[in-house]
Amino acid sequence: MGHYTEEITRNTEKINQLKARVEETLKFRDKNEHKREEWQTACAKFHEQYDSLAFPGGLSGAFDRILEGDPEAMEAAICFLECRPFFFRSGYLFKDLLRKTNRAPLKRDQVERLKNVKQAYDKYRESRKSHKP
Repeated sequence: MGHYTEEITRNTEKINQLKARVEETLKFRDKNEHKREEWQTACAKFHEQYDSLAFPGGLSGAFDRILEGDPEAMEAAICFLECRPFFFRSGYLFKDLLRKTNRAPLKRDQVERLKNVKQAYDKYRESRKSHKP
């Protein structure tokens, strides 16, 4: 795994905490104005921080940076794919990153790492097919 692994893990925990706070306050938002404000604050914090937490260097513009061959964005993308973090919308992000890295310039070691990710993903997809009724 690459040097973004720890950051991705920490950020995943933070996103999940922020999302949990939104869900926790959602239950009581209609109880009174104070509870509604708590929920709105939780939502605002989640949305304010999501972009910077979802992908190292920020999610905004990440795909462009990857396709342009930005070395840091490429490494972050490969690390993300290797880690396969679980947070709000991370599955969509995983698939988008996988598609973008397929079209991006990669270093030799990154090609091998991406190949391993694809093999693991193919195995995962096969196992999902075999479990469907």
